[in-house]
Amino acid sequence: MGLEGYYLLNSKFAFDSKHLKQSIKWFFGAFIPLRVGYRYQNLKGGFFFRVGYTPFFLKFLARREKFVFLSFLAGVSFGKVFMLDFN
Repeated sequence: MGLEGYYLLNSKFAFDSKHLKQSIKWFFGAFIPLRVGYRYQNLKGGFFFRVGYTPFFLKFLARREKFVFLSFLAGVSFGKVFMLDFN
């Protein structure tokens, strides 16, 4: 299980067709992922299995909205463990 945070610098492009003007607005945000997972690995080699779920929270500091919760990131992996014998 893990928790970390990142800062974002994002831009929004706008075009006013009535006055033929364009503008770019810059704003800061925060990206906070939460990682939850399980790993099975035999220390003597063989089968390897991982499953993980990574929901995250997104917040743009210039807007008045609350944190946005996005929960669609997940993964599964299978593999083989190769062990080296140093004896």
